[in-house]
Amino acid sequence: MVFGRQIILIFFALIFGGKAVFAAEGSKEERAYAAAIAAFQDAMWNRAETEFAGFVEKYPKSERVPEAILMQAQAELKQGKPSPAIALLSAKQASAGKFADQYVYWIGEAQYQNGDFSAAATFTSLAHDFPESTLRLQAVVEAAAALAQFNKWTQVVALLEEPNGVFQRAIQLDAADELVSRGRLLLAQAKLERGDFNGATTVLQSLAAQPLKTEWDWQRAYLLYQVKMATGDLNAALATATNLLQISKLARDADLSAESVAMRAVVLEKLNRPDEAAAAYAENLSSNAPPENQRQAILKVAELGIAQKKISDARQSLEKFLAQFPDSPAADAALLTLGELHLKEYVAQPATNDLQTASTLFSQFLTTYTNSPLTGKAYLDRGWCNWIDRKIPESAADFKMAVQRLPPSEDLAVARFKLADALFAQDDFAGARENYRAVLNDFPQFPAVKKTLNSLALYQIVQASLKLKDVGGAYNAMTQVLEFYPASPVADNSLLLVGEGYEDLNQPAKARELFQRFQKLYPTMPLRSQVELAIGRTYELEGNWPAAIGQYENWLKNFPTNTFLPQVNYSLAWANFQAGNETNAFTLFTNFTAEFPTNALSPFAQWWVADHFYRTGDFVNAEKNYQIFFQTWPTNSLAFQARMMAGRSAVGRLGYSDAIRYFNNLVTNADCPTTLNAQALFAYGSALMQMNSTDTNNPLANFQSATNSFGQIIQLYPTNELAALAWGEIGDCDLQLTNYDAATNAYAQAVNSPWGNISARSQAQIGLGLALEKKAAASSGDDQKNLLQTALQNYLDVLYGNNLRDGETPDSFWVKKAGLQAAALAESLGEWQQAANIYQRLEKLLPPLHDSLEKKIAAAQEHFPSQKN
Repeated sequence: MVFGRQIILIFFALIFGGKAVFAAEGSKEERAYAAAIAAFQDAMWNRAETEFAGFVEKYPKSERVPEAILMQAQAELKQGKPSPAIALLSAKQASAGKFADQYVYWIGEAQYQNGDFSAAATFTSLAHDFPESTLRLQAVVEAAAALAQFNKWTQVVALLEEPNGVFQRAIQLDAADELVSRGRLLLAQAKLERGDFNGATTVLQSLAAQPLKTEWDWQRAYLLYQVKMATGDLNAALATATNLLQISKLARDADLSAESVAMRAVVLEKLNRPDEAAAAYAENLSSNAPPENQRQAILKVAELGIAQKKISDARQSLEKFLAQFPDSPAADAALLTLGELHLKEYVAQPATNDLQTASTLFSQFLTTYTNSPLTGKAYLDRGWCNWIDRKIPESAADFKMAVQRLPPSEDLAVARFKLADALFAQDDFAGARENYRAVLNDFPQFPAVKKTLNSLALYQIVQASLKLKDVGGAYNAMTQVLEFYPASPVADNSLLLVGEGYEDLNQPAKARELFQRFQKLYPTMPLRSQVELAIGRTYELEGNWPAAIGQYENWLKNFPTNTFLPQVNYSLAWANFQAGNETNAFTLFTNFTAEFPTNALSPFAQWWVADHFYRTGDFVNAEKNYQIFFQTWPTNSLAFQARMMAGRSAVGRLGYSDAIRYFNNLVTNADCPTTLNAQALFAYGSALMQMNSTDTNNPLANFQSATNSFGQIIQLYPTNELAALAWGEIGDCDLQLTNYDAATNAYAQAVNSPWGNISARSQAQIGLGLALEKKAAASSGDDQKNLLQTALQNYLDVLYGNNLRDGETPDSFWVKKAGLQAAALAESLGEWQQAANIYQRLEKLLPPLHDSLEKKIAAAQEHFPSQKN
């Protein structure tokens, strides 16, 4: 610490000769000079400067010119104009005469005021060049002070301890001289700064025996305090701090008192006496303490309260301060810190209402102290409150304001990062990435940001880039994580995420390359199991099922107790199924349901087992396993579908009554999805049609009931594709019930349905032909002929594709059925050539039927021998 300098103005003009230069009488020259001196005496510096300059200009040959120039320069210094003073004195130095040493001295003072290190050399030259000057001691002390300003502590010691030097001789002549005392204080400080604590102590002890001004006595005690703190003698430092406080009270200096209080508090804190330290800091929570000491006290009281888990005590101190001194310049810091204490208490105990209190205090701050330099911090703190309270848009607004109001600082970096987090949470991934990048790029001068936030920012850039489908950007950020933060907790996960990103882009080879890189870089990391699992997925994406099987089998050997064990077992079973190893898959899925019955994948394994039996035609076991599914997982999204499949399995084993029970359960369940409800109604009607009637008097009763079920589909789901099929099934029922008019109407509805696909419409149009043939059988003459021709045209529409709509392709099953029906009807009508032509067309469309169709063609040709091939 360099102590304040005390420039002693020497009014040389007042002491030379015996003349009364200030008398009203005398020459004009004397009166002009006296007027300039009077202005200087009255601290009218600008007027004095002008008066002395005017005197020199008007009386250039006066013997007082050197004095006038010297006084003019001092007046300029008093106005904060060191450069003009230096220029003036330097220009006139050659004619300074007997004032030459004073010229040199005041040039040094001007250089000192101008922050020029060369002042030290100027003062030193005075002591050397003017051995008889009365300013030599002051020049040496000022030179030491100038050196101290630039931390040239070794040179300070050398100058002041020079054997037989000016300063050492002054000590011998008059140790109590004020300049000597000041020099000793500078020497003690220099030794302290150089780590010569014993030397500093010796100098300070020599001063203790001298009478010192109160301010300098405080400075001596202050330096002794610094020595004791530096040497770890905390008890002595505490005693010295107490002495400092007493000295400052004698001086009645509020600034020194506040500084002494703070120093005593620091020692108490280091002595691990936090209660006393907090009480000491709290002494500066008064109206007399300077604002900077009040702010320090506010922060330290809060810090100590947090450290001791006595936050409520700290809060009470700040609340008392705000109540007593609401207009204090430090009130903004107190209110902000009070809010931060509530926020910390909430983080420690979330069940309290401190979060809302903290948010309210920060809002009060922002309303009250609109121009406070702490406004940005208040926005940041309120942003944290909103973030914790899951008010994401509000937190984003606060973090954005904090970014705009905070100066370059670690807090600004945090605000940037949290703004990015809030934007990410709102799916603004581009904005989030921009702010994460700002954290990386804008704070190189803050090492703590690089240490604590940069790796996390890069990791978040990886995630934001993946959300933006920018895997290249994610890859670049991941590369930086691995290069600059390889030991970071997010390094391995960044690599894993980017690999998964390439998986999502269906680039399994690139993903596998990264996963294998992970294996080399982090062979013992916990995430390795996930990486090897991900490698298996890359083989799945490529359809390389043998490689996937091998990867999963090795995984099970390497990680037999890992939490991903169920997932890998399931994946192994699925890979075997895809590879065509159905027997192995069956064993693995069956074992899975037994070993991991509560795992989330167990329902899917159970479903696969049931499907396996259904695919292989083992409807008994299929029904049993579908039943296990909906009984074990009644709330699973597939539970209704499992009932449906159980019903179909029952149909497969001809257990129609059981099937109807399954279907009826779905139809009457209000929670059944509408699409499945329609399917259940359809399956219900179909089962009734296949099941023998229990009504011995009416063997066709089930067809009537089935018609009702199909009718519900048409009523409830008129735009569903099943509605068209339902019309066709109603036609089939009416056909069985010999209600031919009703049948033709139902078939026509199916044929013309905008919702029916080509299969449903083809089936219905064939049914329409069959119904017309039945009606024709009960008719005669032209009516019969017309009905049969209409039936034939319906068959031919299907055969020739006249019923196709844009984008549709024929259904080969119904084309074959229509062709055979058309040919048979043509034969019955005696249209043998037409029948043969139809068979020939079918032969081209359906090569597998070649042999049987050739026989039919030959039989038809028997009726027109002249046209035989």
